Amino acid sequence: MLLATIIIPTCNRPADLERCLRALQPQLAQHPCEVIVSDDSRDDRTQKLLAAEFPSVKIAFGPRCGPGANRNAGARLASAEWLIFIDDDVIPASGFLAAYLSAFESAHDKSFFHGLTVATPEQTTILLEAPEVLGPLQIFPSCNFAIRRALYEKSEGFDGRYFPSFEDMEYCSRLQAQGEQCGFVEGALVHHPRRPLPKALALARRWEPRVISSLDLGADPLPLSFLLTKHVALVILSRFRGQRPSLDTLRAALLFAHEFTWYLWLLPSWLWKHSRSSRSPFWELQQTLGNVPRRYGL
Repeated sequence: MLLATIIIPTCNRPADLERCLRALQPQLAQHPCEVIVSDDSRDDRTQKLLAAEFPSVKIAFGPRCGPGANRNAGARLASAEWLIFIDDDVIPASGFLAAYLSAFESAHDKSFFHGLTVATPEQTTILLEAPEVLGPLQIFPSCNFAIRRALYEKSEGFDGRYFPSFEDMEYCSRLQAQGEQCGFVEGALVHHPRRPLPKALALARRWEPRVISSLDLGADPLPLSFLLTKHVALVILSRFRGQRPSLDTLRAALLFAHEFTWYLWLLPSWLWKHSRSSRSPFWELQQTLGNVPRRYGL
């Protein structure tokens, strides 16, 4: 039985995926592992790339309803004891795979790990973004982490309701609530290129999962509308911390103002929709146990 399966969710980014797989190739030659690309793309460019350049890579087809569900689709095909998740736009460093495999072989009380994620290049403008993890955390982005397949299956993987973001934060919180302890593998390093911020509407839609999460944790829609709005405003203001006045900060201010306007416009429909839909049985149980974050994590 193979020790690890590497799962890479992708969606319409064949050039990024190719760069990621090229960085993995020499490592896989030394440490053979199963590799699965879970494809949410709406064209066949990824399929053609894998067939022509990476024929040993398996392909799964996601349900096209977000990154969490796409990761689940890839995990269902995995056969190894450990699952390593990375995103298609990261660049694994040379010792990435060896570091994780070494951690798995010496793992005793740990069933999931995360590594280092370094955003590149250094921050030069507020208009670029990338996740970054520079030390051990309990709640972390899912662009670079590993988990025993048995635990992944027991925990039922990512919650597919979370789109387009926050599925990783919810999953880490769920594992933590189950008493699982996360390990940190410093040598499992990936570089994450910064990318331009999306348009204001796309930024605003990132807040919808927080409505789902807060309702799961027991919030009532009316108080939540005020609490979340305050939270969103404070987060937007915090983005300017340490920024000097410049043309980029002015552009960012206009972008974030439009984001907040879109958020206010969309919030009533989110509250109406998700207050009437089913909630997470896991978090409902945690409510009865008194094991949910204060103020719904906001």
